[in-house]
Amino acid sequence: MKPGQRRGVTLTELMAGMAIMGIIVVSFASLLRYTIKATTTAQAGGEAQEEVRQALMRIEERLAHADEVRISSATFVEFVVDIDRSPNYDPAGDWDNDAIPNYRDADRDGDAQSLVPAADQWKIGFNLKDDDENGDDKIDARERLYLSGNVLWLDMSLDQEPWGGARLKRLMNNVSTFTLTYWGNKANALGRGVDLGNDGLAATGDAGEKDGVISAIEMDMVAPSAGMGNRNGKLDTTNERRYITDIRVKLGSDKNRDGKTEYAVETDIYPLLLPLKNR
Repeated sequence: MKPGQRRGVTLTELMAGMAIMGIIVVSFASLLRYTIKATTTAQAGGEAQEEVRQALMRIEERLAHADEVRISSATFVEFVVDIDRSPNYDPAGDWDNDAIPNYRDADRDGDAQSLVPAADQWKIGFNLKDDDENGDDKIDARERLYLSGNVLWLDMSLDQEPWGGARLKRLMNNVSTFTLTYWGNKANALGRGVDLGNDGLAATGDAGEKDGVISAIEMDMVAPSAGMGNRNGKLDTTNERRYITDIRVKLGSDKNRDGKTEYAVETDIYPLLLPLKNR
């Protein structure tokens, strides 16, 4: 090569440069993919946590006012609430014309001293035990919380109107897990005699016997006269459900729909009125 002339790039050098550039591009692309995936995962986790938190807050607010459980399964619960939970409730009204406004009146419809047949006892009494305060022979207010597919729903029925109407609310989408577990309390009068373990029999030493915890299994397995269970593996009778004092809720979200749970939480809800009405 003569002085002053520029040396060109050889084919070997060009191929080596292209190879190095390819390695850099591939490495950068891998780093970019990892960064995008990590960012997306973190974002989905944050959104899932917020969705679960919001849904659980509404679940707790509703279940806390339950005064009777009417249907109980792992993914479905129906419960009765007082009429003051109805959107039609007028706290300033005076239904029985006794000059005491509803919100201060312990017997809003004035029937606590009425004498009726046993089958109609649910229609009378003081507010928390009276399920028919508007006198139409129908349960004033019921609510349902249940999972259908991967959607969590909350429904309300006033005066036994059909379910699934305008009061049906979607609580959460993309639910990956929703489980309801029912517990009793040994301190409650009903629970004192059924802490007998998974076989429902006294003095067998099986799991759960005399552990101080009243499980759904014991509510069902302890038969009369010690308990009120029918031993069929479900809480499917009114007497069995009378033991319930605590509902454990586990809720999880699959925000990015990849079949995995991004966030889940479990909490116990203690409806204060259940022990009062179920005595």
